[in-house]
Amino acid sequence: MKDNKDNRKPRRNSSKKAYKGGESSQVVVNDKYAHIEAVQAQPLEVKVYSNNFDKALRAFRALVQKERVLSTYKENQFYEKPSDRRRRKRNEMKRKRLELENPRASEPKRAFKPRKAKAEDSPE
Repeated sequence: MKDNKDNRKPRRNSSKKAYKGGESSQVVVNDKYAHIEAVQAQPLEVKVYSNNFDKALRAFRALVQKERVLSTYKENQFYEKPSDRRRRKRNEMKRKRLELENPRASEPKRAFKPRKAKAEDSPE
């Protein structure tokens, strides 16, 4: 009988490494993350007017929250069960549909309402 070692196929290393000392111009290629596509997104920009950095920072935070940048990052940190993913997607679709039907509902509510001026002729 032949040894099983002779019948086995040789292992292929998925990453190509350059020779020591930089003698070769080969680039290190790692196929570990080849299946992941890079995210192409538009940069978020906020302009600062009259050196008012605090207002620009608030606007940037609101923009990040509206674009759901941090929430999508947090969602991808851990494994999500398929049933939970379907539930989340369904709730997102409901939220987006409500925003499209009633655009005023998605606007932030004011913390206070301005008072109406009292009329001088009123009995109070």
